[in-house]
Amino acid sequence: MKTSTTLLKILLSYSLTLLFVVPAFCQTSKKSEANFYTGISPVILAKDGVEVNFLNSMTSFWLASKEYNPLSNSTRIANRYRITRFQQLLRVNYGFSKTGRWDLGAELQYTHSRLDDDARSSPFRVFGGDTDSGKSYRGASLLGLRLRVAPFENLPELTLQGMAYFPINRSEELRAQLGSQRTQVGALATFFQQLNPRAFYFLQADWRTFLANEELDKTTHVPSLSGFMVIKVGEEWHLFPGLSYSPTLQNFSGASLRKVNQQLLGSLGLLYQPVDAFGIMLNYQVPFILESGSQSTEWVRESFSAFTVGMRVVL
Repeated sequence: MKTSTTLLKILLSYSLTLLFVVPAFCQTSKKSEANFYTGISPVILAKDGVEVNFLNSMTSFWLASKEYNPLSNSTRIANRYRITRFQQLLRVNYGFSKTGRWDLGAELQYTHSRLDDDARSSPFRVFGGDTDSGKSYRGASLLGLRLRVAPFENLPELTLQGMAYFPINRSEELRAQLGSQRTQVGALATFFQQLNPRAFYFLQADWRTFLANEELDKTTHVPSLSGFMVIKVGEEWHLFPGLSYSPTLQNFSGASLRKVNQQLLGSLGLLYQPVDAFGIMLNYQVPFILESGSQSTEWVRESFSAFTVGMRVVL
């Protein structure tokens, strides 16, 4: 707990520094542009412009189930499982505004999921079929809509986005296995600032709400805060180390929101972008905090691995 508190203080200090201290030292005009890509594009399209994003993200870690021993008044690890989820997201945005102040997008998500009784099995088993130790599931999971707006003409660095996602798989069992049982709505704000010709910082704040329904009767909120430093290396490559914090919040018995679990992830990204209209991105994450919030189930931090491979094309 002491380590978690220390890391949260580091994250808060890091975020406040980016928000209030760094801009004071920036030497850039209001015409600076985000010529980089971290998976979420902060640039509004010109009239009739088209942007295509294709993201592939894999997350895998152990679930350790615990059982209580009344004789020794202690708990022990009863079993370990590996949970793996691979999500593919196709996003297409189109520029409708003559002023370039807003655009609209549609998204389709396809998900692979696997719970393996053999914790030491390869995460890449998620792409295979069923085995004695586990079963793999896959299918189209969500269909989404996205509105992207630049609210202030004299502050193009700030972009606001609104999203809505709807489950599209007809199988109730498959929806549960793919994590797509509920309608989701959310809001996202991004802000970037140029520090010098070869460096930007990029902030992202997100709030996602999973609405209660007959399959899951509690509404869940997942806010997140992320910060990246984007450094141009050579003419075609960018490095972007980052940090992100995300808790999960729920209401219990009509009370105020209570934290259910939390994670603090560090990341290192690499972007190959030979021209502004095309980029390929690789991002790898490591956990500093990975807390399930459950007394009976532990997310094993040392087993965690996550990466994203993405491509962006502007037509």
